[in-house]
Amino acid sequence: MILIYTSKNIKHKAESVIHEHGTNNVYQICENLRIVLLKEDLGCINGFLQYYKEKETYLIHVNKNSLHPDLIIAHELGHYYLHKNLNSFQMENCSLVLGNKLEIQANTFATELLLPDHIISNELPNLQNWTLKQIASFFQLPLFVVEYKMEHMNLFSHQVQREFRK
Repeated sequence: MILIYTSKNIKHKAESVIHEHGTNNVYQICENLRIVLLKEDLGCINGFLQYYKEKETYLIHVNKNSLHPDLIIAHELGHYYLHKNLNSFQMENCSLVLGNKLEIQANTFATELLLPDHIISNELPNLQNWTLKQIASFFQLPLFVVEYKMEHMNLFSHQVQREFRK
């Protein structure tokens, strides 16, 4: 069975994970879940989630050359929490649209996990005159993560958002 997740459902799931673990630190969450992290050269692949059936263990493989390993881990945790019962390799072969939707959902989860609303709200007074690129640099996250959050939190008018994108 495929569950249909909305951005709001995914946000609530990420918030519940943060509440359950008392942190949004992806390394701590993986440790709590006994998910093994393996950093290796994966070529052009950023990372992937694997279930090791013999040991009943989940593994997250992370490209050791990645600029944002926390984001990759958070993305794979998104697959763990949202899609772990799906055979995503088989699904991607059947439908590129569905595979892409799963990736978008994992990105949404990663964004909500790494940059929850309260973190933005707490820093908002300091961020008022910054560009989105400056904010992304401040949080050490890719630009698309900050763009998503600003858009979904409705913090700025559309005119101000255009100014931020410069």
